[in-house]
Amino acid sequence: MTTSLVRQVLPRPRPRAATTDVHGTTAPGFASVHHFFERACRESGPPGSQGAALAVVRDGELVVDLWQGTADPVTGTPWTGDTLVPLLTGSHAVLATAVLLLADMGALALDRPVAEYWPEFAVRGKGAVTLRDVLTFTARLPGMEAGIDQRDVENPRMMAALLEMHSLEDDPRAGGVLHGPWTAGWIVAEVVRRVDGRDLDLFFLEEIAGPLGLDVHFGLVPDQLPHTARISYGADFRSRFPAPDGGAADLCERVWNNPSPFPADAGVWSESRRRYAIIPSLGAYASARGLARLQGVLAADAVRAPGEEPLLLSRRTLDQARSFWVEGLDPLLGGVSAYGEGGLQLLDDGLHPAVRAGAFGHQGPGGIAYQAWPQARTGAAWIRGRLTAGPGARLLDEVAGAVDRALRAG
Repeated sequence: MTTSLVRQVLPRPRPRAATTDVHGTTAPGFASVHHFFERACRESGPPGSQGAALAVVRDGELVVDLWQGTADPVTGTPWTGDTLVPLLTGSHAVLATAVLLLADMGALALDRPVAEYWPEFAVRGKGAVTLRDVLTFTARLPGMEAGIDQRDVENPRMMAALLEMHSLEDDPRAGGVLHGPWTAGWIVAEVVRRVDGRDLDLFFLEEIAGPLGLDVHFGLVPDQLPHTARISYGADFRSRFPAPDGGAADLCERVWNNPSPFPADAGVWSESRRRYAIIPSLGAYASARGLARLQGVLAADAVRAPGEEPLLLSRRTLDQARSFWVEGLDPLLGGVSAYGEGGLQLLDDGLHPAVRAGAFGHQGPGGIAYQAWPQARTGAAWIRGRLTAGPGARLLDEVAGAVDRALRAG
């Protein structure tokens, strides 16, 4: 098992009493968001049975900071504004941000083959696969050929070694699988290590989370475990994913059940060793505040004047990363996804184009969602411990309406 090298550098949260009430604050003009959040929490499950948090950052200011419920029903630990939650498959855009920073530094280029940075990757027909292919799920490597289990996925070096020996998928559906839960992360993490010399967790801490003061991490340390939410599933959540049938030759089995990112026992994600492990595509942990601040930084950088000093990524890099690259209906899970050249998920304008034009971010599993809205210089994040089949973006649509009204009023 590979454990995180991260040292806790952010203030520790202070315990608060458990309650089912909504806590936190909203800035003037955002009072309606409190109602939207309360309603979304009611619809997620029994009152207080699981917690959730919503944060919105506009022009660097935290204008919405709300939380509710219980972070860990086993221990009774209440949710706080600092509670961390694993983003699971929603980790992808955080992972892509790390790669984009290395591109901005000139350490790598998205249109270059992975094998330029990791020569052993080239075998078995993978020599032409680029980093852009990996980040946009178009590399034809959506799943693992070798049979692996829940412990194996906690060892990124071993996973990278296994992927060296994998061939491109010959199943004709593979090119349209626009979200694979495991493989892209292991490839990216190995490239980061080879290019930079630091493992993904340390690179992200020292170059992104630390300088910007973000409570966003790849893997945790012991001090953070008491402040991390326990994941559970709603009754209908796992039904949207293909059930294992023991047929390793099937593409669905290789992608979604080798092993399942959502095992029948959700407690796997609450084990200490799992929380310590670096699992790049699923193991980013964040508070709503930290995730919204990251999206707010990206939103502001995306509309800076060319040449203006960015907070994180240059306008040039973000313009390229958000430039349309691929869109399609996933043949395994259904649902349409679209990605820019840098692996950022492109989102439609919805009902509020003045706010959401050019929106990007990621829609994670079970309702977890975070978005950057460049036109409004705003980032928003909605996280929760109970994963359900319903979309998480609906709450953020309503939040966008509140941002729209605030822009018009001010």
